[in-house]
Amino acid sequence: MPQELMKEFIGKVCSIVLFNNSFGVQGKIIAVEETWIKVSEKNKIRIINGDMIQDISILPEKYQK
Repeated sequence: MPQELMKEFIGKVCSIVLFNNSFGVQGKIIAVEETWIKVSEKNKIRIINGDMIQDISILPEKYQK
């Protein structure tokens, strides 16, 4: 996934779909570095390989904190 496009999602709570819709992550994107995305999900931080992402969508305003 192109880093330039991902920077628009930093600071937003998003739904991220991975691996042919088999897995997903919901959380706030806090950083983008090369092909890696750092996501704050509840009480933990996850690092996701951007090459494994199939879809990202910004959640509605009521989910943005």
